[in-house]
Amino acid sequence: MHALAYGYSAAKAVGGDVYPQWAQWIWAGEVDRVIAALRAHQERLGRPPDDAGEADPRKRVDRALVYYTNQRTRMDYPKYRRLGLPLTSSNIESTVKQVNRRVKGTEKFWLGPTSEAILQLRADYLSSSEPLDRFWIRYHARQTGSNAYKQAS
Repeated sequence: MHALAYGYSAAKAVGGDVYPQWAQWIWAGEVDRVIAALRAHQERLGRPPDDAGEADPRKRVDRALVYYTNQRTRMDYPKYRRLGLPLTSSNIESTVKQVNRRVKGTEKFWLGPTSEAILQLRADYLSSSEPLDRFWIRYHARQTGSNAYKQAS
């Protein structure tokens, strides 16, 4: 989780054993406490200069502070756990990689106007709710004329 990574980086920059406490506050949805602690460290260390490198403690504290301030309304982890929601983006990232691998593989070329349709078909094919099976049942039921073929069993 990004929230823990920013906390870990900032905790290493300020020294001491603050990370376990910050991680507990984040998990409990008490991000404002982490923000207050980071502000105190920023006052002590000062703001990073424009040319500060990524390893500069002031830069690491500032980056964490900006992240938590911008994301705090999205960090209600106790509520998300109660609702059974995922706490990481790994499910989405895995799905994107799976679709990319199957749609963007070698020897596969799609034109702009048809690429959206191909993506929808791949998503339907991979879906556990089997929308393509239901589509074909409906499609065959609506057919008229003399060319009604039976599916092989």
